[in-house]
Amino acid sequence: EFAADLAQVARGTASSEYQDPADFFARTYITEGMEGLLVQAVQRVCGLGGEPVIQLKTAFGGGKTHSMLALYHLLRNGSRASTYSGVSEVLARAGVRTLPDTRVVTLVGTWLDPSKSRRDPFLPGHTINTIWGEMTAQLAIQTNDLELYNLIKEPDKKGVSPGAATLVEILDRSGPCLILIDELVAYARKIYGQDDLPAGTFESVLSFIQELTEACRASKNSLVVASIPESEMEAGGDAGIQALRRIERVFGRMEAIWKPVVADEGFEIVRRRLFKDIIDERSVDAVCRAFSRMYQDNPIDFPVECKEVAYLERLKSCYPIHPEVFDRLYEDWATLENFQRTRGVLRFMASVIRDLWEKGNQELLIMPGSINFGDSIIREELTRYLLEGKDAWNTVIDKEVDGARALSVQIDNQQTRFGQIGAARRVARTIALGSAPDVRGQRTRGLQDVRIRLGVVQPNEPIPVYNDALNKLHAELSHLYDTRPTLRKTVQDRASQVDLDNAAYEVQKLLNGWQRPSHNFAGVHPAPAATGDVPDDDKARLVLLSPKHAYRRNGSTSKAQVMASDILSSRGNGPRLYRNMLAFVAPDSELVAHTIDEMRLCMAWQSVLDDEDSLNLDAAQRREVRESLTRSKETVDRRLREAYSWLLVPVQEGTNPIEWDAYRLSGNENPVEKASRHMKNDGSLITDWSPYVLKMELDRWLWSKSDDISIKELWSFLAQYCYLPRIRDYAVLEDAISKGFHSDAYFAYAEGRDSEGKYIDLHLGRPLVGRPSVSGLLVKVDVARAQLEAEEAERRRKESERETPTQPGVIRNGTETGSTDGGPATPIGPAPTLPVREIRRFYATADLDPLRIASGAAKIDDEILRALAALPGARVSVRLEIDVDVPNAIPENIIRATNMNSEILGIRVYGFEEK
Repeated sequence: EFAADLAQVARGTASSEYQDPADFFARTYITEGMEGLLVQAVQRVCGLGGEPVIQLKTAFGGGKTHSMLALYHLLRNGSRASTYSGVSEVLARAGVRTLPDTRVVTLVGTWLDPSKSRRDPFLPGHTINTIWGEMTAQLAIQTNDLELYNLIKEPDKKGVSPGAATLVEILDRSGPCLILIDELVAYARKIYGQDDLPAGTFESVLSFIQELTEACRASKNSLVVASIPESEMEAGGDAGIQALRRIERVFGRMEAIWKPVVADEGFEIVRRRLFKDIIDERSVDAVCRAFSRMYQDNPIDFPVECKEVAYLERLKSCYPIHPEVFDRLYEDWATLENFQRTRGVLRFMASVIRDLWEKGNQELLIMPGSINFGDSIIREELTRYLLEGKDAWNTVIDKEVDGARALSVQIDNQQTRFGQIGAARRVARTIALGSAPDVRGQRTRGLQDVRIRLGVVQPNEPIPVYNDALNKLHAELSHLYDTRPTLRKTVQDRASQVDLDNAAYEVQKLLNGWQRPSHNFAGVHPAPAATGDVPDDDKARLVLLSPKHAYRRNGSTSKAQVMASDILSSRGNGPRLYRNMLAFVAPDSELVAHTIDEMRLCMAWQSVLDDEDSLNLDAAQRREVRESLTRSKETVDRRLREAYSWLLVPVQEGTNPIEWDAYRLSGNENPVEKASRHMKNDGSLITDWSPYVLKMELDRWLWSKSDDISIKELWSFLAQYCYLPRIRDYAVLEDAISKGFHSDAYFAYAEGRDSEGKYIDLHLGRPLVGRPSVSGLLVKVDVARAQLEAEEAERRRKESERETPTQPGVIRNGTETGSTDGGPATPIGPAPTLPVREIRRFYATADLDPLRIASGAAKIDDEILRALAALPGARVSVRLEIDVDVPNAIPENIIRATNMNSEILGIRVYGFEEK
């Protein structure tokens, strides 16, 4: 029993958990709202400010009376209060160390009888008639000031409110004091319309309440705390509604500081009341981290907030109950007008925990899917709050959710992979908890699929199984999300009439949404009907096979492999050349079948929407059709992403036949992106190539019978043959070649060969100026080095000859000693004196091949400029002279671009001429 009673505690007849202050605080979680209330009260009685008048206004069962009991025990036991659980934090926040002795008055409207007077043995000779008489009597007894009652004796006898001045005197003589008024509307309701009661009239009671609030403000350190129902339904009848409205006006000027209990606080309340303290914190941490990892590893399958660190902390604070249970209770069921926000959650969870304990449940957490709605006590704790439709709710639960012969149970029994984890039943329970009817009992909210998975999936369980169970329930249950018969029967009938080929075609059309080229594929080709639909060029392309070409991993050749092989080997009527540029994504045969079934259902919902007028659907049904169609489209899209889960890549070992590597792609993102990422990560599609790896391939395959290979031929081989690496495009190869020029360890580069077979413009270990020509050659390092060394030796020999004249004789000591052919030397006399020439300037004009400007300029630099520029004090100036003659008029856009680029490049003289 979770109903606290302030009157029983005041009389000393309550159970220990409410009566004993130490036990009470040990089992009470001080919520944010309760802490604020206690701090205000402590500051008020200590003269440190604080609100003199506080109203508690929450829904029925929202913790108002429990909070009053906290005030009662805290202030009535001021000297011992700091020893109670959680109280020291309250005192610290209030800025006090000790509490003064405080008089506490309890006025509980359901216990006071306005039709009778009463006598108190501690006030001999006095008769108590009114609520103000009751308040003063309690203060007189607690202060042992029996004369205090005389201040109120006449107003009490006549049933007239005593006035604020009298009340201020009473409060100050008793202070500090706390006046707790619970169930005030219930008391006022009993005297509404009665003029002959000892308690006075309805108007006099309202006058007292107003005067009491004013007196508390004027007093030194007294306060009044009153509870008021949140809704007219709780007020009870016309008299209660009138009383509530009038009392609300009295308290209307007061700022309510009360904050309702939120979901996480609700668990703390449940844990204090229903569980012992946790003794194995390491196991708690392990369980919660396992859930958190699952949410982070599968972000598409669960709500976005679940992957945050804050949700891990929620899991720990709510253990052993999953936070989703409290979210559904506080966000859905607590919106029902008569749902008891705190007491109702306590009662419901007590029933759930009892059932799980008795059955020896071993699940990691208590989740929405764990709640056995087949248990009559559990079910009653929820259906008791339904204003209408309770019987319909019970019928739906019996037939579809949790009865012995419920459809969810039958589905689990029919399919082993469902039954092993109770998937259908757990999904149905989760939906039931998330489908609280509104105040009319006619509409249900339902749940998003991500929240359904949040309510059922535990670590190491297969998420797709729950997805399939949800789709199965969605297809077969007649009352999913609702207690009324739905349009589902109509939709199911129409879905069964949708042709499978038509549904498959609609699914195939959705593949066009993935056709956008990605970073790694020059083109994405959805569902080609023939081999000619896929281009044959030297850029990487991804082919999405159609739903009818599905892949089945069972050892035999699937339709996907047959179609992929046909596309790989031919284009139209001719053979395909660039085979190593293709990869394929195929749908899973089982998953794509579920996708087509869901598409049939989606097409059926669309047909109902198209016929909504002829079907005479009401507003709620039209809304249901639109929402169901949206959900079905989302399901088709999600299932399609899941279905396209096989990446097929052609591979070849040497000259052996081409084989297929099949990789399973996981996740719900775009399959094109999944395939792109997978191929890049495992190296089956290279987007950044190392020159070291390029040299390995050259040594292994392409230099085996030659000392060089043209870049054009190399790229052609890479694009054609599946035994070579698969390169995204030519730019990747060109980049690898350019990076290789920075070292002499990989390969050399030559523009070509001359008539004698020597390499032209041979480069080794130094970068090119500009890009390598596609017609250029990659040369083996040792071959290139041998030619370069021979050329260097020849150059030195020629330089030596220029430095040592040999015709007609050798000059030695100014005398020609003879000829160079070995004949006798003939003295000819002294050598003539040569004139001294001071040559100080060199100039040249060279014609460059416009297709080989970079290599031509490099030769001039190597053979001419470097030697001259090395001379001491040499100043070198190089200018480029350009003359372009075009037979037809140059387009305006070319003229604009050329002028702009000339200015940016710092060309001093440039221009165009008219002819």
